[in-house]
Amino acid sequence: MKKALKIISIILLVLITGPLVIGQFLRLIATEVPPPGDLFDVGGYKLHIHCTGPDNPNLPLPTVVIEAGAGAPSPTYYWLQKGIAETTKACVYDRAGLAWSEESGLPRDSETVATKLHTLLDAAGIDRPFVFAGHSIAGLYMRYYVEKYPQDLAGLIFLDPSHPDQIEAFGLSPEVDATQTETLEQQMAAVRLMIQLGLTEIYNPMVALAPDVASMPHNIQDQTHYVTTRLRYIDAVPLESGGFAMAAEQAAENASLGDRPVIVISATEPIPAETLPNGFPANLTEIFTGLHKEIAALSSSGRHIEIDTANHMSLVTNKEQVAKTLPYIRDVIIEAAQQKNP
Repeated sequence: MKKALKIISIILLVLITGPLVIGQFLRLIATEVPPPGDLFDVGGYKLHIHCTGPDNPNLPLPTVVIEAGAGAPSPTYYWLQKGIAETTKACVYDRAGLAWSEESGLPRDSETVATKLHTLLDAAGIDRPFVFAGHSIAGLYMRYYVEKYPQDLAGLIFLDPSHPDQIEAFGLSPEVDATQTETLEQQMAAVRLMIQLGLTEIYNPMVALAPDVASMPHNIQDQTHYVTTRLRYIDAVPLESGGFAMAAEQAAENASLGDRPVIVISATEPIPAETLPNGFPANLTEIFTGLHKEIAALSSSGRHIEIDTANHMSLVTNKEQVAKTLPYIRDVIIEAAQQKNP
């Protein structure tokens, strides 16, 4: 009996320590993945921006700047950027702490995001006016950017965007909203520990739980794995979620998008009720769609489109779903160019 217990103990020890040893070894030999773009100082820290597509100053079409969803690193938008770059220059960047961008120690609110993006575009020499394409929480940042730098914007593309009033529209209390951030903090703390133990070199949940990454080229997969195993990234993700309330309050200052070409694209694939966080309404998708129509109505040239085969993430990460958005995105690019060069 004692011998059997000893054998079981040895097996358990191997099962527990084996992955740790392998993970630490893999972590030691892992190579650094360089940024695909460039880093520019925006006032005490550097932000990463990556541009692809035609780089011709005489090109009549405006540049498209992609603003990511909360906690999403730039490689997430590979298919979107690639599709847009077939028409015009497309730039995606990383906010503070995400991917290759340095941590700032500044608030994660709309004012900070807009101000620093404006500085980054100056430093990178991005022509204005540009077309803004933003996903999720970017809907807040874009609204504030319009208010602060109206001369910069030729058109806007909202991809399943957040709305300043969505917490109230969902019937959620501030306490429920705060609970979601606390849950995210706990999840990121677990991932942080996995990184420190080297376990993410064996299983990276930030990649494994994003199925569309596997359809992307190997270099993009490598980039995604690398940036999501940086500790500063793990710390930045909950900070962006925690800044939602202030970002929404500032975005609400914008009450008009003028006559700019605007398109709001909603992902309307039903969300299974059992997957919704506690307290969230079962008709969440329907409420979101109504809010998106409100955003489109802020422009006299606004339109609202529904993609009923896409969910919130697949709309921007799945090659087939992204392809469904590209004709509408190109319409905004062309309309913006026509307004600029009548």
